Amino acid sequence: MKVLFISRHNTCRSILAEAVAKRFLPAHFHIASAGSNPKGELPALMQTYLREMGLDPADYRSKSWEEFSRFHPDIVISVGDSQHGESCPDWLADGIRVNWDLPNPLISSPNPDEQEKACEQTALLLKHHVDTLSTLPIDTLSAEEIKTRLSQIAL
Repeated sequence: MKVLFISRHNTCRSILAEAVAKRFLPAHFHIASAGSNPKGELPALMQTYLREMGLDPADYRSKSWEEFSRFHPDIVISVGDSQHGESCPDWLADGIRVNWDLPNPLISSPNPDEQEKACEQTALLLKHHVDTLSTLPIDTLSAEEIKTRLSQIAL
């Protein structure tokens, strides 16, 4: 099962989603993240937060979804924030597409301590979503049922 997390810049939420999913989903899941307009590097806060999660920030980078033209994900999860008027990129290739609205910790506050707390809250929310994804009987569900269930996770 291939899962691609997408966002506009691939610097925070999609990177967090990739990190959490790689850590907590079973080994038969292949996880990646990408952006429609990647920044090319991770902000210092994200590097610090990944280290605090026990991960090597060098294993993560902001990258274009064009790199995944041959990945052919089964599931594409955008992690934008429509509540704050942020548009989510629209993956136009294969895969069941859903959106998990997540606030952007990097713009939550100018205070680095509050941004770090926001990263932790977003990571905990992603952990809940990923745990729920891991329990879905994906092999027995139709594409529409998978889409519905994955969309309901974020409600």
